Amino acid sequence: MKLLSIIIPVYNEEQFVGQLLQKVYEVNLDSVGYSKELIIVNDGSKDKSEQIIKKFLEKHPDLDCKYVFQERQKDWSNSKGAALKNWFGLATGDLYIIQDADLEYDPSDYLALIEKIEKNNLDFVYGSRTTGYLKFGAKYSTFGFLLGGLLLSVVVSLLGFTIVTDEPTCYKLYRSKLKEHLLGIEENSFDREPAITMLLLRKGYSYGEVPIHYYPRTITTGKKIKLIDGRDAIKTLFKYRFN
Repeated sequence: MKLLSIIIPVYNEEQFVGQLLQKVYEVNLDSVGYSKELIIVNDGSKDKSEQIIKKFLEKHPDLDCKYVFQERQKDWSNSKGAALKNWFGLATGDLYIIQDADLEYDPSDYLALIEKIEKNNLDFVYGSRTTGYLKFGAKYSTFGFLLGGLLLSVVVSLLGFTIVTDEPTCYKLYRSKLKEHLLGIEENSFDREPAITMLLLRKGYSYGEVPIHYYPRTITTGKKIKLIDGRDAIKTLFKYRFN
C-alpha cells in the first residue's frame, strides 16, 4: 500500500485543530490504495493548540505521526515559508499534501485528488475551489479574495500554457519525485507556492485539478493572507517563468 504524507502546520488554532485532526484521522484511503502519515508542526502557538494536539495523539496511539514544535519567528510569513522546507523534508510518503489546521478544507477530498493523480498518471494535482463553486457551491471569504485568486490563476495559466483555475488553493498534491523542487525554492513567504507552481509547469511536469469543498473564514476570524501577498506572488511568477 502506498503512503500519503499530510503536512499540517498549526498556529493558534485551538478553536479548530482538534476537529480538523479528527477529520483527517477518520478519512479512509483504502479504496485508493493508500495509508497516511501525519506531520503536525506547531509553529509556536501561544494558545491551547499544544495541549489539544497532544491529547489527540494520546487518544490515537496507532496513528503514524511525527509531531514537531518550533519557535515562531517575528516575521510569520517568512517563518512559515522557511519551515515548509523542513516539513517536506520529514515526509516519507509517495504523495505529499498540506492541510491547514482550520476547517476551510475538507479532508474527504483527498480521495478525489489521489484518484486524479493516479488514474491520469500526473505529477501534481490541485484542488480547485473555483470549479468546486460550480459543483458543490463552495465560496470565497470575500469578493477581494475571489478576484485576487482568479487574477493569480489567470497569470499562471498564461505563463504556464496550462489552465489553472485556483493557484492559491491549499490542497496541492505532489508526487515524492518532486521533493527536490519543493525543498529547493528560495522564496520563504506566501510567494513560495506560486514559485513552485511555475517552476513545475516550466519544467514540463504534468498537472491536473479536481473540484473541492471550501468553507471560508475571513481575516477577522483568523485568515492571515493579505492583498500585498498577491502582488508579490505575481512578481514571483514572472521571475520563475523567465529566469
